[in-house]
Amino acid sequence: MTANVVPPPAGSASPVRSAVLLLALVEFASGVLQGGFPILLPRLGDHLGLRASDLSLALGVEFLVSGVAVPLTSRLGDLYGHRRLLRATVLLTLLGSVVTALAPDLPVLLAGRALAGFLACWLPLEFAILRDRLGEERGGRAVGPLVGSLTVGSTLGALAVGGLGADPAATRPLLWALAVLPALALPVVWRLVPESRTRAAGRIDWAGTALLSLGLTLLLSALGASGVLPLAVTLPLLAAGAGLLVLFVRQELRTATPTVDVRLLARRATAPVFALSFLLGCALYGAQGPTLAFQAADPAETGYGLGAVPLVLGLLVLPQTAAATLGALTAHRLAARHAPAAVLAAGFGLCATGYGAIALGHAAAWQFVLGGALAGYGAGLGLSLLPALLMRRLPADQTGIGTGVYNTLKSLAGAAAGVVAAAVLDHLVLRAGTPAEGAYTLVWAGCALLCGLGVPVALRARS
Repeated sequence: MTANVVPPPAGSASPVRSAVLLLALVEFASGVLQGGFPILLPRLGDHLGLRASDLSLALGVEFLVSGVAVPLTSRLGDLYGHRRLLRATVLLTLLGSVVTALAPDLPVLLAGRALAGFLACWLPLEFAILRDRLGEERGGRAVGPLVGSLTVGSTLGALAVGGLGADPAATRPLLWALAVLPALALPVVWRLVPESRTRAAGRIDWAGTALLSLGLTLLLSALGASGVLPLAVTLPLLAAGAGLLVLFVRQELRTATPTVDVRLLARRATAPVFALSFLLGCALYGAQGPTLAFQAADPAETGYGLGAVPLVLGLLVLPQTAAATLGALTAHRLAARHAPAAVLAAGFGLCATGYGAIALGHAAAWQFVLGGALAGYGAGLGLSLLPALLMRRLPADQTGIGTGVYNTLKSLAGAAAGVVAAAVLDHLVLRAGTPAEGAYTLVWAGCALLCGLGVPVALRARS
């Protein structure tokens, strides 16, 4: 297939030189959303009478939707314009934030978080706009400021929400305050961000999209409900989900216009990048919900935890997100001085060390601060270098879908890790509704192992 280059719509393009700044502002808003909501989740869970495993599922459904939506919106962006799809996903994120703020129970909360999953579509669409407007090299270097803005926003969001959320009565107002952010981002992407000019040929493979959506839903739902459903129900659901995913791969290999180019996953140049994306997503998002639940647990009731209120939760997140920001902003400078593969490997090694340290010791706040800072810096290196490395290996008309697949694997890893973590917390229990301390330790140790596996894979990802 050949790509078409079309002129930008009349009157819609702001100067190209401002594209990075505008998209960095959008990612700052995205970061505040991503950093602020998890801090409120334990308190919201208390309001709604949710268990620790329910909190993991609330995050897991968000990643599930992200995993399906990112490749679809990325492919649509390649075909019809990335700014057009960025507008749509900002609107859907706004709707999800409003539904979350209104949620009276778990089903409505899950619906809100499902719509909020479209937030993950923003970044790959922005990467594609930058690649199109700035070129391969300048677009790749612009990844760092976007990831840096995202992590700065996440840091400030966690701190602001934590500081303002000390009073339980502030939970709902703060959810509404978070819902304002996509509303503020909407006019920026509607009027100021330039449209991409390169168009891919082809169409959407709706059959493949349906197989992917249903297969992932069955598979991850079975994993997430394994603690409450009998084995006789769980196993057929797992088998059905896996079977549909096999059919999806077959469909994508046979169609001329796949939603997800599965051959792209197997190419020598791109396979290590995609593998690292999956491993990093498992570690980052698999630990998020359980860590917050552990830190918020009252040691007088459970025998473990820090009894952290939202402000303390925000302060505990600060070292990790600040270190991730520093990692994202210094990644390309380090890669210019050393082999990018070595810098990536070091990042995954730091992540493994950080999560391993938390698994070994988690009785005091300083242990989370130290482990989180190590893991955060390593994650920042990976989050900045991986998409830039991928963009250098993709054709111009596959930038959207290529970076979309990258983010999809990260989101699906988060969904899988979230439901597996929920299953672990449900199965290793201290008493009804209360996970054992060993369940949390197992989650952190698993994240450390996954990051450790990323070290040899990173060494193979030579640019």
